[in-house]
Amino acid sequence: MFCPYCSKETKVLESRLKDSSVRRRRECLSCSVRFTTHEKPVFQLSVIKKDQREEPFQIQKIQDSLQKACSKTEAEIIHQITQRIERKVIQKKTNQLTTNQIGKLVLQELKKFDKIAYLRYATVHKDIDDPKLLEKELKRIKG
Repeated sequence: MFCPYCSKETKVLESRLKDSSVRRRRECLSCSVRFTTHEKPVFQLSVIKKDQREEPFQIQKIQDSLQKACSKTEAEIIHQITQRIERKVIQKKTNQLTTNQIGKLVLQELKKFDKIAYLRYATVHKDIDDPKLLEKELKRIKG
């Protein structure tokens, strides 16, 4: 990496893992200025919607839907669940996912965390509008 001040080469003094990124302390070999960089991998994921449209994967959409489903849950817990889902999406090792695949990952996490939030999310994701279908879903999470 080049120094942001003089554009000369830098060296890494130390590296630390922080959440899903790497924090590096650097020093310029020319002007001796020290600075910090944060590195995070970037993935070009896309989502195939139910109407076959394709759009870029946005983890914020998952976090927003979790926030709605979990209503009064602390933001930090929602963030942790979102990170677990994002890791599972990346572990699929594919650049294209369907909304159905993502929904199943969300439901897996919600089933472990909060059964009422699971039902809230499932009614939207699975388009449940019949009480008999809701009853089936209740039996599924009990079982």
